[in-house]
Amino acid sequence: MIVNIGDVIATLIYLFFVILVFAIIFIAFKRLKDSTKEKQIINQKLDSILQKLDEEI
Repeated sequence: MIVNIGDVIATLIYLFFVILVFAIIFIAFKRLKDSTKEKQIINQKLDSILQKLDEEI
């Protein structure tokens, strides 16, 4: 069986790019999830500050 080295290299490059695309998508979703958690925390802190201000008035 004869294997063409060009085909092997092309397949490895293709697999590398496929894995790279999946990694980028995974990281993007992870950051999006983290940013929503941060927004919730910020909103909770703002709500507590507003409640304290309302109590003082």
